[in-house]
Amino acid sequence: MPTVTEFPPGTPVWADLQTSDRAAASSFYRSLFGWHVPEADPAHGGYAVAELSGTPVTAIGPFPPGMERPVWTVYFAVADIDASAAAATETGGAVLLPPGELMPGVRLAIVADPAGAVLGLWQRDHDAPWLRDEPGAVDWLELAAPDYEGTFPFYEAVLGVAVSEMRVNDEPYGLFDVGPANVAGATTAAPGVQAHWLVYFGVADLDAAVLRLTELGGSILEAPVAAEGVGRWAIVADAQGAGFGLLEPEAR
Repeated sequence: MPTVTEFPPGTPVWADLQTSDRAAASSFYRSLFGWHVPEADPAHGGYAVAELSGTPVTAIGPFPPGMERPVWTVYFAVADIDASAAAATETGGAVLLPPGELMPGVRLAIVADPAGAVLGLWQRDHDAPWLRDEPGAVDWLELAAPDYEGTFPFYEAVLGVAVSEMRVNDEPYGLFDVGPANVAGATTAAPGVQAHWLVYFGVADLDAAVLRLTELGGSILEAPVAAEGVGRWAIVADAQGAGFGLLEPEAR
C-alpha cells in the first residue's frame, strides 16, 4: 500500500472531518470505506483516528467553536508555521486559528486564502505515516474557487509551492507542485459555490460506491463524470452533509 512517510513543505500532510455527530459519521464511513474507527481520544483533541490495514487514513472529530456545518479540512506541511501564517495575511488571506501546539511536537494553524477557502498549516518534529492512493484512502485534494488563479500568490507564499496547468476535458486545471510532484489541484467553482478545498477518496468501483453511499443516507451533489488520463469521479455528501469526492482512478 502507498504509505507516505515523508512530507516536504507544501505537500498535503493530513485531512480530517469535523462533524456534529461523531458516532454517526464513524458508522457511515466505516460502512462506506471499511475504516477501523476507534473511540475518540481526548489526547488527540477528541478525534478518533481512522485506519485501514493498521495505517492512519484520517480522523473524525467534533465541531470547533463557531462552526455551523460538517466539513472536511485539508492540512499542508510547512517548515515555519509562524512565517507561513504571517504570509497568509500579507497575501490577502486570514488567520482563523493562530499557530499553537496541537500535541507535543505538532503545531497547527487554520487559515483562509483570499477567496475564502479554509485550510490547515501543519508543522511537526517527526513525520508519521499516512495511507494514500488506495481505495478508501485520500487520493486527491482540490481547491475550487471562482478565480483560482487569483489565489496562486497566496499559496506560493504560504506553502512554498510552484504552480502549473493542465487540461481536463479541454478545460484549464491548475496544479500545485512540490519539486516534480503535482500535490494538489485547482478548478473553477460552480456559480454560487463558496471557495473550498475538496478531499477525494479513492474507490475501486465508482458506481458501486455511489450506490452504497446513498444506501447509507448520503447524497449526490454532482453526478459522475470522466476524463481521459484521470478516471471517473463524483461529488457527494455524507449523511450529516459534509461534502467530499469519490474518485475511481484510470487504470495505470
